Amino acid sequence: MRLLKETLRRLNYLGRRSRFDDDLDTEVAFHIETRADELESTGLSRTHARAQARREFGSPARVAEETRSAWQFRWLEDLAADLRYAARSFRRNPAFAATAIACLALGIGANTTIFSIATEVLFSQPSVRDAGSLVHIRLAGSSHVPMEAYRFVRDANLFAGFAGQNENMEVNWRRGDGADRLFAIRVTGNFFGVTGIPLAMGRAIQPGDSDVAVVNYGFWQSRLAADSNVIGRALFLDGHPFTVVGVLPRDHRTLAGFGFTPDLYLPVSKDTERVAFFARLPEGMTRQIAAARLQSVSQQLDRIHPNEGYAQQVEVSAVAGLGRLESSEVQAVAAFFAMLMVVVGLVLLMACANVASLLLARASSRSHELAIRLSIGASRGRIVRQLFADSLLLSVAGTAAGLALNVALTRVLSGIRLPVPIPVQFLIEPDWRLLSYAIAVALASSLAAGLIPAIKGTRAGISAALKHGEHQVSRSRWTASNILVAGQLAVSIVLLCAAFLFLRNLVAASTMNPGFDVDHTIWAYMRLAPEAYPNREKTRPLIDAAVERLGTLPGVEAAAIARVVPLNDAMHFQIQVSTDLAARPVIVRFNLNYVGVDYFKTMQIPIVTGRGFTPADRMGAPQVAILNQNMARQLFGKQDPVGHTIRFPTGKGSNASSGKPIRIAGVARNSKYFTLGEENVAALYQPYAQWDGSIVNLHFLIRATGSPQPLIPAVNAALNRLDPTAAIETKTMQQGLAFTLVPSRVGAAILGAMGVLGLALASIGLYGVLLYSVSRRIREIGLRMALGATPAEILRMVLRQSTSLAATGIGIGLALSIFAVRPLAAFLTPEVRTNDVANFVVVGAVLAVVALIATVAPALRAVRVDPVVALREE
Repeated sequence: MRLLKETLRRLNYLGRRSRFDDDLDTEVAFHIETRADELESTGLSRTHARAQARREFGSPARVAEETRSAWQFRWLEDLAADLRYAARSFRRNPAFAATAIACLALGIGANTTIFSIATEVLFSQPSVRDAGSLVHIRLAGSSHVPMEAYRFVRDANLFAGFAGQNENMEVNWRRGDGADRLFAIRVTGNFFGVTGIPLAMGRAIQPGDSDVAVVNYGFWQSRLAADSNVIGRALFLDGHPFTVVGVLPRDHRTLAGFGFTPDLYLPVSKDTERVAFFARLPEGMTRQIAAARLQSVSQQLDRIHPNEGYAQQVEVSAVAGLGRLESSEVQAVAAFFAMLMVVVGLVLLMACANVASLLLARASSRSHELAIRLSIGASRGRIVRQLFADSLLLSVAGTAAGLALNVALTRVLSGIRLPVPIPVQFLIEPDWRLLSYAIAVALASSLAAGLIPAIKGTRAGISAALKHGEHQVSRSRWTASNILVAGQLAVSIVLLCAAFLFLRNLVAASTMNPGFDVDHTIWAYMRLAPEAYPNREKTRPLIDAAVERLGTLPGVEAAAIARVVPLNDAMHFQIQVSTDLAARPVIVRFNLNYVGVDYFKTMQIPIVTGRGFTPADRMGAPQVAILNQNMARQLFGKQDPVGHTIRFPTGKGSNASSGKPIRIAGVARNSKYFTLGEENVAALYQPYAQWDGSIVNLHFLIRATGSPQPLIPAVNAALNRLDPTAAIETKTMQQGLAFTLVPSRVGAAILGAMGVLGLALASIGLYGVLLYSVSRRIREIGLRMALGATPAEILRMVLRQSTSLAATGIGIGLALSIFAVRPLAAFLTPEVRTNDVANFVVVGAVLAVVALIATVAPALRAVRVDPVVALREE
């Protein structure tokens, strides 16, 4: 309690310092005047009485200083004085301060920007009420579960609230003569009530609502012209009018997370088959208790639906941060951002090393001043505090500049629309986490940049410093500055190796042959209104007409339809597959696609044995399939699979093929299916005509005889004539698959920027150390030249120092890189190897050239020294 009162008293003084000082001056004057009155009453004159009173009182300044020491935090006053002194000295040397602040701003700006992105992607809070008590439920390890399971768990009344959503929805928005594809989240009527998602205008979707919509803020602004009377406006979606009842706030973040930004929310319909579960935990219930109770309910559900396995993997996870990720994705996403934070941490370390080198030079030039301070009684601790004040002030200024850079960069990044097939936008804004991180970075930078200069500045001998002042020259080859520069060069080698690997990865991914033709292919997506095409009997005539029209367009060689487009989507299966040659079924993981008759001709995927599909492979005809080479090898080894049969378990595959024999018609050459980095992936193709699923999302692939771009208007027109109410999006395959390169491009851009920044910092550090070394040795160089040394010999002296630093840094950096880049293999395509010698040779050569360029100016300054002028200064 006493300590608290003392602290509050001192804080009160800080807030009312001028008033306390005035009161102190008044009290001192009162004491002196009172004593003077007493002395005057003894017969002294007024003048002599006052003089005697002052002599008896002592120095008013000393009394004021002692009194203030009892009132204030002494260490805080000393720090403020040190910071004021540092600020005055930096104003006298603005070039030094600007260089140091710029280095720190670049390092801190890069750090805080990556931190902001990481926190937004991984830990951003969804726009819900009390996110801590809201959980996401998975049954059978799946985030989306059939509606029958949703109703069963809801009716068990385990939670304070229970709602569902399905974010994998598309709708056609009819506008005038055309239609646009929109992305929607279908939610149960109580969804907004359970989650507590706020609205900017209007009301939320409520139980019993059917044809209503809540629109996204961005959609309202860009597509509805920010209409203030939007509430009550009708939107024609999939042929039905929906009334807008609400608008979401600008900063709305969905429960799906990771930047997914739907255009609107709609109520679930009778056609909604699967939803994601979200529940509000009652007070006192933990996620562990909820999972245990849910396990029991899932077992009851399994007794009703024994083939689903709902109770096999029950998860109750948080709705914020990594809890939103499927468990298989957590490691990859977390590892990627961990790698980025390590990279920007290395950049900041290099920036701190640069500032430390500058402060070392500054401390060396102040050695005479510091020696005088020590000689007249200043403690070494007091000198260390003074030197640390320099680094603290630079770190604070660098952090402020870095945060300004962060705001500018994050605004640019927030406005970037990634070329991905779903609407994604990140709202990267400063918050308390960023501020806390920036404060921690500022303190760490101050310590890292100021520690070595502070120690070095107080270890010099006082007598030598007083005698030689700032002109002392170290006889040691490896000074603190040299060690820092060598370390910077080593770290820059590691960064450059990582950047070069990601650059090669981008080139490899961009030029990789996916196993099908990309350069001459057009991808046309056509989404039909489900109400107009409720079954395949309605859709089949349109598909046949579309393929025929597209195939007969001028400049078109072939056209086909596909259930999914390679490298865009995939239907993954891991099931037991029986063959007529094996006694037991084999568990195979493969990609399934339903394709049209001319698919392989259109995509230029050769049939290596057997035949392709024909018009005779239709619904009702015997089931047929084409395997890729990998799946043929897994199922049949070296035997020719053509003519043999396979069989899926009952309930797996499409209804048409479930449990029935499927005859192998042919084997197609391997190609890429889902990712460019995949290897040895099995794939199975079946005729599109034998697909019995819902057909409203149609993908047409068209092979052009020449450049595909000029054919896009004709393709659009042909499809639009078939159904003007359909949403149609047409692009070249190159454009359509651009998003597959997004990870490679992001990695190459970030690592490349950090590599260049690291190289710049290292070269600046080397340049600064060499230039400072030359300036410290001006008299030595002048003396050497006066004794007969030639400019070539002086040049060799400077180059010897530069070569020694560069060779040491490059050697250490290459040795570290061999081990440091190995974890990056998880983010690279198989064609790019982390142990490729060419990576290290190229990076080492680049840094050697940059080091040579950084040496030019200091070397020229050395050979241009006038020995007469240099010796006269002695």
